[in-house]
Amino acid sequence: MFRTCLLLLLCTAGALSAQDDYTLEAASTELRSGDRVRAAEILDSLEGNGLVSPEFYLALGNARFETGQFGSAILAYERGLRLRPGNADLRNNLEYVRQEAGITAPELPEFFLIRTWHLAGAWLGTDLCYLLGIACWWLAVAGAGWWYLRRHRMAEKQRFALLPLAALFAVLCGVFFLLGESRYDLLHATDQAILTTDAVLRVAPTEEGSVEAELTEGYKLQITDRVNRFVKVQLPDGRQGYVNRAEIEVI
Repeated sequence: MFRTCLLLLLCTAGALSAQDDYTLEAASTELRSGDRVRAAEILDSLEGNGLVSPEFYLALGNARFETGQFGSAILAYERGLRLRPGNADLRNNLEYVRQEAGITAPELPEFFLIRTWHLAGAWLGTDLCYLLGIACWWLAVAGAGWWYLRRHRMAEKQRFALLPLAALFAVLCGVFFLLGESRYDLLHATDQAILTTDAVLRVAPTEEGSVEAELTEGYKLQITDRVNRFVKVQLPDGRQGYVNRAEIEVI
């Protein structure tokens, strides 16, 4: 009995120790020490378990860049920016790797109101946006109901203030729900991808299609259609064509 308990204790301690080795901090430490293979192993394990975050994608992008995988590094930074659009480290590293990869095609700047909207959605989060929307809805209903039931017994100032306040909460309800929906759609969008290897842009969705352009890994593409093993894409400069699905990763 004693031996069994001791064995279970040792196994538990070993499992916990191994778990401690597979952390973002451990991956960052291995990367700083120059052990890129070990860092990649830890990061792949974390991603497989769904333990992703802006910090994770920053470390993953750095690890991919260190091994010369520019396309995969850009993909990681782009995914991190979806989670936290205002992260300066992710954005700066993205721009640096793009330059190192020789990608000079500028991306269209995001209108500042849209950028602010996305930042607000990321800061609040989808769940909180929906909760705030529900809270504002019930405040609007309660305010309108109270006004209707008590309108003849209220002071004039209260009567004229309560109804606009209820309307304001109704408007805020719509804003929070739209913000939540926008955030959800952004996180689950599948219309943007990164080229993870050098490829060619073809005019037709076949291997025999004539070549429109040669593309460097790391290009950000807008997916407009899917045809068998190919996807129709649009480049930042407006050109369109087809690339093989195996050559891209959806952000």
